[in-house]
Amino acid sequence: MKAFLLCAGFGTRMRPVTEDTPKSLVPVAGRPILDYLLDELTGWDALSDIHAVVNHRHADAFRAWAAGHQEGLSAVGIDLHVHDDGVESPNDQLGSVGDLGVLIDEAGLPSDGALVSGGDSLYRFPLAPLLNAYDGTSNRVLALHEPDPARRAQSSVLALDGSTVTAVHNDPTDASSPWISPSWLLLSPEALRAVPRYLDDGGPPDDLGAFSNRLVRSQTLTAHRLPKQPHLRLHCNTIDDLERARRIFQEEPRHVLSPEAVLDGNPRPDA
Repeated sequence: MKAFLLCAGFGTRMRPVTEDTPKSLVPVAGRPILDYLLDELTGWDALSDIHAVVNHRHADAFRAWAAGHQEGLSAVGIDLHVHDDGVESPNDQLGSVGDLGVLIDEAGLPSDGALVSGGDSLYRFPLAPLLNAYDGTSNRVLALHEPDPARRAQSSVLALDGSTVTAVHNDPTDASSPWISPSWLLLSPEALRAVPRYLDDGGPPDDLGAFSNRLVRSQTLTAHRLPKQPHLRLHCNTIDDLERARRIFQEEPRHVLSPEAVLDGNPRPDA
């Protein structure tokens, strides 16, 4: 299986930190944000390739980062690839779905499914149990409990019928669900084949939530709910987000859930 990492953003809301450093490579507790995701991916037994798409301005920085990891990843049978999407300005960005299309074009359609993930989040629970339980035939998304409406407004909100996603709201003003979706999807080959069609049909190229909402009209998307615990995912999208993540990683344990708690994190449906 493959991991597709979407790292082509310019981090404009994190300036001046991101003037010379790509957002995904900004350090937290002494390591680039993306290193923490890489740690989790090495525990995925079926993983053969990691493909990261980056913008042209930051391509050299990502190549240097990748070179520092190649030997260690090769030792466990994983190849790391950096793909330059050719974009030099924030005004010309292809968007998350557009860049996923670039990865599918250049890396090929995985025959056994893939992880699609952003590169600007820190997860405070092990991802390997979820990855190793994935068989490549279904579509799965993480569901994180967010009781704060103001914070929900910054995320895609999941409408759920049990564990089945019935809609993904990107304007969650009227969405009553407290479950939000980070940019972390396990997608089957059938779902990945829908990406070019979505783009050709004029779907918003910068909105992974909109793609997910389109997907649920024709395919099943299952939500894996994590326990109702705060700060399970730290999204580093602004300076305030970054400072919060740095403080938490310095003062608290990196993982606050056990592998068993992650796999058992699907409570019965409730409000």
